[in-house]
Amino acid sequence: MVTPHDRWRDWGGDGPLLHFAHANGFPPAAYAVLLDRLAWDFHVVSWEGRPLWPGSDPTAIRSWRPLAKDLRNTLVSRGLRGLIGVGHSLGAVLSLMAAHRRPDLFTALVLIDPVIFSGTRARGWALMKAFGRGDRLYLVRGARGRREFWPDRETARLCWAAKRTFAGWVDGALDDYVEDGLVEAGSGRFRLRYPRTWEARIFELTPHDLWREVRALDLPILAIRGETSDTFLKGAARKLERVGRRARVVEIPGTGHMVPMQAPERVAQEIRRFVLE
Repeated sequence: MVTPHDRWRDWGGDGPLLHFAHANGFPPAAYAVLLDRLAWDFHVVSWEGRPLWPGSDPTAIRSWRPLAKDLRNTLVSRGLRGLIGVGHSLGAVLSLMAAHRRPDLFTALVLIDPVIFSGTRARGWALMKAFGRGDRLYLVRGARGRREFWPDRETARLCWAAKRTFAGWVDGALDDYVEDGLVEAGSGRFRLRYPRTWEARIFELTPHDLWREVRALDLPILAIRGETSDTFLKGAARKLERVGRRARVVEIPGTGHMVPMQAPERVAQEIRRFVLE
């Protein structure tokens, strides 16, 4: 029987130990192009969060904090310290939260297009949640309506290739997602491995204010922003540099929120420069 402790993968490589935390809706192997490139300079490991554990219940959480605790406990149980914590989107925030509670687990953080809000967006989202309207967010509705079953992987790949989320992905990245993002469901069909109920729940519980965590951390932080990102907006990026004790932001032209799949080579270069040079 597969347990949460078994959802660990070692991508190999030499150098400092680097843990990668995945985004909402995307298992770690969807980032294989980036992780294989990072393994040139780092020893890369990743772990699959609770949504990818068979039988896990999305209604059991009321915030992202239990997911951050899952990550923290996994690293502690493996006796790991002094990691480079890299994460994309949700994974970036979970790494930030884990470091806030246990800064000794990390030597540096790399937040790739993190879900960090500021200004009117933060205030508006706080009000929506306070009035119980979080489930009306367009991302929540979209996740709940996502197609769950496919007759074969090629049909899914052709459909996804035409969608905006996957625009500009480098060769091989979509194939990696198709391979790891679908599992056999019997009768020759395939289903999403990352349940849409989990994806919707995570969107619904998105935190509106992470600035306490940012202010408290005395770790080097690099945030990598996609130039046209609709998630990590320019205002939040400027505030991160202003509020974070040792934070800086780099922006990658021609990319959006899915920057790890659109420009994995450039992302890897920025991480290498930040950590090793």
